[in-house]
Order: sequence, then structure tokens, then C-alpha cells
Amino acid sequence: MEESGLPRARRGCSHPGMRLSVVSGGFAPVADGVGLVELAESCGLDGVWLAEHVGFRDCVVPAAAGLARTSRVDVGVAGPAPASRHPGLLAMELASLAELGPGRVRAQVGLGGEPLVARLGGSHRDAVRTAREFVTVLRALLAGERVTGTFAGATFDGLRLAHAAPVALDLLAMRPRMLELAAEVADGVSLSAGASAAYLTRVVRSLRTSGGFRVTAMAVGAVAESERAALAAVEPAFRMLPPVLAEGAAGRRELAFVATPDTVADELARYAATGIDELALTLFGDPHHLPGTLRLLATHCP
Repeated sequence: MEESGLPRARRGCSHPGMRLSVVSGGFAPVADGVGLVELAESCGLDGVWLAEHVGFRDCVVPAAAGLARTSRVDVGVAGPAPASRHPGLLAMELASLAELGPGRVRAQVGLGGEPLVARLGGSHRDAVRTAREFVTVLRALLAGERVTGTFAGATFDGLRLAHAAPVALDLLAMRPRMLELAAEVADGVSLSAGASAAYLTRVVRSLRTSGGFRVTAMAVGAVAESERAALAAVEPAFRMLPPVLAEGAAGRRELAFVATPDTVADELARYAATGIDELALTLFGDPHHLPGTLRLLATHCP
């Protein structure tokens, strides 16, 4: 791959039905993230997303440990950005993870939260171009191409991975231009938590392509004995959710996964009806109840 041109993206593989995964935000101890991977596999979920935020825990270490301790569940990393990773290094990390878990690794990449990446000297200036180059150069490296040039602010001089491996890449996106870019250059798109059903449905309709493009919806959620208790459990997360995704929502209840044991199936069906390919839940509540909650979710997933 030379600086003069960027190759067009390949598409990944599709999965029937709505996939169900769980998210670790990277704020808890590393051991908790690894344990979540093992728990998700034992409970029958499709995957786990291990996220990172600048200044907190990274996503690669728990992903590697989780892959080494499991054999079936998919393990994804979420949040690597141009400000925090040279794409050459990130490609090496992703290829190494794929060696530990062939066919089980996926990545969600983006620009990162602007206040956090600013601590590393990063910004969202020229966001679309930077995201395009970041995704495309990662794809080239993971495909075993030799890269020379400057992409997403990173310089390459003949870099080629000795052990390249195919890893699907999703773009973290919310606004129209980034959503369009995801459809153009990535294997899928990851939509931020806090999205209404109307927003999800509209995005799915606008981005649906043939060939397995995956739409993943992140969501905060809780399962409790009453809907009021579940809503109270996720309440702290609402102040961090982007209002741009609240399209058509009558209230906060519609922006999260809120259920009792008796309504889990209905809540899963509500998300599935939007047409998304995967629901990725960040669960709040008593951690002692997490195993039972995951088993309940896996049992009722469409």
C-alpha cells in the first residue's frame, strides 16, 4: 500500500439473528474483564467487548487473557484511536490476538472521546479523513500488505506484518458523515449507547448493504425485580450518553435496556425489531447477580 492510494474495504461475514454480547468498559480491574469473557462463554453469549478509555485500563491485555482461557466466545476490543495507537502497532496487536483466537477477534475503532484523547495531544480535526485513513491502513496491514506513507498522522516506511491475520474492523460512529464512512470502508458500525429505537431503525435502513455489514448497538442496561429498580440502576449512565441519539424517545426508559426477569424477552425483541445485528450490553446492578442475568439473556435472545 503506497501513499498515493487507499484500497477499498472488504466485507466480513454475517450471522443469522441478533447477536448478544456484553461489554466491559475498562474502568474495573483487568481481572474483572477477563472473568467477564469466561462468564460470557459459560452462559452462552455470542461475544464480549473489552473497551478502553485514555488514562484507564487498556483493552488488549484482558482480551489476550480472555482468549487464552476460552474456546468459543468472540472477543472484541473497542476504542483504539489514532491518538492512542500507531496503526502499525495496533495491527500487530490485533494479529497477535487473532493468533490466540482464530476467527474470534473483532475491533471497534474510532477517534476516541475528544476530552480524553486531548490528553495525548489528539483532536477531532479533519475527523472523516483521519478515520478513513486509520481504518484503511489497518485493513492493509492485516491483509499482509506493505505500507509506505503517512496515514492518520502516522508514518510508515515499508512496514509489513510478518504474521498478518484477518480481523474485522467496525467504525465507532454517530453522525451522518461517519456513518457513511463506516459503510464505505469498514466491516460494520458500532453505535453508541443511548440510542433510541427510532435512531437505530433509521441507521439500519440507511446502512444496510449486502455482504454482511454488521450494525452493533451498544446499550446500557439492567435487569431487576422491578422496572423502576432497573431504571434506577442505569440512571448514573444517562449523564454520559450523547443526546444526538435520542431521536423520537419519549423518555430515558427508551434509551436503555430496562427489564425484569419476566420482560427480558420483550426487551430483547424491542431491540431486535430495529434490525440491528448485535446488541452489546453494559450491565449495571449487583455484580453477584451477573451470572444469572447473563444466562437469562442468553436463553431469551432472538
